[in-house]
Amino acid sequence: MKLHSRIISFVLAVLMLSALALTGCGSSKPAGQVIIGTSTEASGDWSHAAFGSNNATDSSVLTLTDDCATVASDQNGDYVLNDSVVAKNGYTRTEDADGNVTYTFKIKEDLVFNNGDPIKAENFLAWSLFALSKVGAEMGTTTAGYNSIPGGDKYRAGESNILPGLRLLGEYEFSMTQLKTGYDGNTYLPYYYDLAYASARAVNLTYWFGEGWHVKDDGEGAYLVNDNGLEFTMDNIADTFTAAQYATSDRVTAGPYNLVNFDKSANEITLEVNPNYCGNFEGQKPGIQKVIIVKTEDDTVIDTIATGGIQIYSGISDGDQINAIYDLMDNGTIDSKFCEYDRAGYGYFAFACDLGPAQYTEFRQAVAHLLDRNEFANTFCQGYGSVVHGPYCTAFTMYEDSKKFIANNIDTYDYSVEDAVALLKQIGFVYNEDGSDYVDGSGKLRYKKVTAAEAQNYESFCKTVGGDTLMPALLNWASSDGNPVSDLLVTMLANGAGTKQAGVEIRQNVMTFAELINYMYRQDAYGLGGDYSVPTYNMFNLATGWNSGAYDFSFDFTTDPAYIADGYNTTHCYDEQLDKLSMDMVYGVEPGDYKTYLDKWQQFVDRYNELLPQVPLYSNIYHSVYPNTIKNYQEGPFWGYENAILYAKYIGD
Repeated sequence: MKLHSRIISFVLAVLMLSALALTGCGSSKPAGQVIIGTSTEASGDWSHAAFGSNNATDSSVLTLTDDCATVASDQNGDYVLNDSVVAKNGYTRTEDADGNVTYTFKIKEDLVFNNGDPIKAENFLAWSLFALSKVGAEMGTTTAGYNSIPGGDKYRAGESNILPGLRLLGEYEFSMTQLKTGYDGNTYLPYYYDLAYASARAVNLTYWFGEGWHVKDDGEGAYLVNDNGLEFTMDNIADTFTAAQYATSDRVTAGPYNLVNFDKSANEITLEVNPNYCGNFEGQKPGIQKVIIVKTEDDTVIDTIATGGIQIYSGISDGDQINAIYDLMDNGTIDSKFCEYDRAGYGYFAFACDLGPAQYTEFRQAVAHLLDRNEFANTFCQGYGSVVHGPYCTAFTMYEDSKKFIANNIDTYDYSVEDAVALLKQIGFVYNEDGSDYVDGSGKLRYKKVTAAEAQNYESFCKTVGGDTLMPALLNWASSDGNPVSDLLVTMLANGAGTKQAGVEIRQNVMTFAELINYMYRQDAYGLGGDYSVPTYNMFNLATGWNSGAYDFSFDFTTDPAYIADGYNTTHCYDEQLDKLSMDMVYGVEPGDYKTYLDKWQQFVDRYNELLPQVPLYSNIYHSVYPNTIKNYQEGPFWGYENAILYAKYIGD
């Protein structure tokens, strides 16, 4: 196994960032092209996050094409004002006597979309007016934001078409107000990542909703109105909206690149420079004319890199792939370099904590004991990463400042069949399928006597013996196809000797990533057709990542039925304490009060570790390969290829 010095990589990264600072926001004409490989298949859904269906590639394309917002995330993952959008001295934050906060913006008057249409204040209010509305709810938007904006409750319910918390104050001026206490009773201010509330993105109303739509404000709040007298209803906008959402070319956007073509059959996305782009928060504009993003296959990606089929491959986590690419560099097959950085994310498998045996905390803990996670991380990462024991990554300051706390308080769930069996017996998995007493070490599947409520939606796996319902110690696993993590989980967990010895079965069901997400959200988030609402699978393997330094798990573990129905809490772990900690960690904490935030963060991680709605597997040292035909290219934990490419300059062979 080859381990290259991280110290050298760090020095090179510092030198490169210094070079970026010196080159600044150059205005040289963009030239050349690069081909970027991605392991995640784009869905072709180019809507914004309110639908909750954007995967990693979708999000990157949105950043590359729809980057005209009041607030941005910088290279360190911190929120900053976007000075390319906001006019000089064009931002104010005011707080009233009740603790409610209003963010007021004056935007620059020379901003335009890629088709030349002017960008005005109404364009920054339009998406929120849609996403927070009853129409948005009918069309599938998932957002809790309506609870913390004045008038949001009635607006979401369709009782009013005016949203008082959003104000159109002039052609180039608008405001957004955030309530201290929401209609749901939650405290929303102070908020640790306060500036995030001030973020608004410009969208073209005609493109998304149809001809004649505008935002107006008669003094009571913003609302959507149509020149032709149309009402803002799903029937009146759905066709136009869906066409915009899934367009394969000619999108009306305001980012650094335009979508030229999305060939879904070939999984290829072609982007070209938008000459009307205003620049990012530092005024940076693209130096590369064309960017092509292609879906890679895990078993052929190294060959594709070797033959030049892709030139940039970002966020490589597989240690075998990293070593193979180093070999290609060393033997001169490719003329490329690596960026190397801690990943802002972690890999894991999650449970549906309301279905089958996964509903029992002790069962989830037992499964964790059946996987040697240290060996798993070492095997998968090949020395370029390590195991983590909570919902965090090694890139976060909180992790660095909590190493002692984690060592003293967090259960590492070391591999132990004995501990797993003890936990299974503790919660009643002590029977064979015929109702007879289970003999430890027999290798048979364990069963537990359960009530009808406990067996709900899992009856097909259960047995009925003498009037008793017996539930098996079986997980129904939704596994994404072409995934090396899935392959390793099969070897080390599903087919592991310890799993059978403990009397547990993990049944793999291979499917596309889009299907997996639909089953996890229990709704057709990807528009595949079919009913995903019935709980079916209780184990999912995937990963999560952050594109900013904001660590915010609020609502991820909500116990509120309304939010759950909206698609929040995909693990269905309903624990009041975990829900409260996930909220208190960010809400009620003043910006800059890191001490309080860290204390809440540690409490949250501790409770999560006990309940184990997910089993964390690893956090990587990411590697991203890029060609020597470009310079000034540097990724980072919170700075992916979609951001780094803006600073790159094409210099040719």
